[in-house]
Amino acid sequence: MRPRFRILLAVLLICTCLIVAAVAWGAETLTFHASFTPDELGASTNFSATGRFGSTTPGLPAPVSEVKGYLPAGVKIDVHGAGTCTAATLEKDGPTGCPADSRAGFGGGMGLLELAKEIIHEPFTVDIFLGPSEDGHLVFLTYVDAVSPAEVELVLKAKEIAAPKPYGLGFSVEVPPIPTLPGASDASVESAFLTFGSKNVAYYGMVHGKRKLLHVKGIVIPKTCPHGGFPVQGDIAFADGTTTTANATIPCPHS
Repeated sequence: MRPRFRILLAVLLICTCLIVAAVAWGAETLTFHASFTPDELGASTNFSATGRFGSTTPGLPAPVSEVKGYLPAGVKIDVHGAGTCTAATLEKDGPTGCPADSRAGFGGGMGLLELAKEIIHEPFTVDIFLGPSEDGHLVFLTYVDAVSPAEVELVLKAKEIAAPKPYGLGFSVEVPPIPTLPGASDASVESAFLTFGSKNVAYYGMVHGKRKLLHVKGIVIPKTCPHGGFPVQGDIAFADGTTTTANATIPCPHS
């Protein structure tokens, strides 16, 4: 069994929830920037985000144990026409085993571990796929891959959950403790980036009786934006038992 480095999907979910936000918990900080491409009301879009952890004291940021992210009311994820991949396929064959039309995003970043009082950096990549729905709710599978110093190959699951007002859509992921190398700390993370969306995924469908190539809509921005922008929220729990709630606002796209 390869050493597992199981924190990265949590970072992806936080990225999808926070826009230009700095969050403090204990001695740690988390800063994010994100954008829609294109940033047009009512448009099918890709969501891109970057995030970076920091600490005001020596040592690693505390590992994330659970994340719940809430997207603005009116934001939709339309996966009509998209394929699906399974966790078993990803575990057996990796991303190349999944149908091309099941791909939902990609990303990567830099992980951290501590060994003999030395902080070691671990680059990683992330591939996101649409999984089979569960009880009518969306599921996304994330394949995390890293090579050195800890060889990593694992699959994590993000499940759709109900969101309180003023939010409209939520996702949740549980993150168990991640052992890395013998004698080393559990995994943490320094930075991550992602692009989430399906604008380049296409399928054939019938339009007015004719077979036509159609594009998966993926993320769809609402046609109207509330005054002040779109509110988003992330509820984050950490392995040391602390929790925090982070709120931010996505600026209104151009009409």
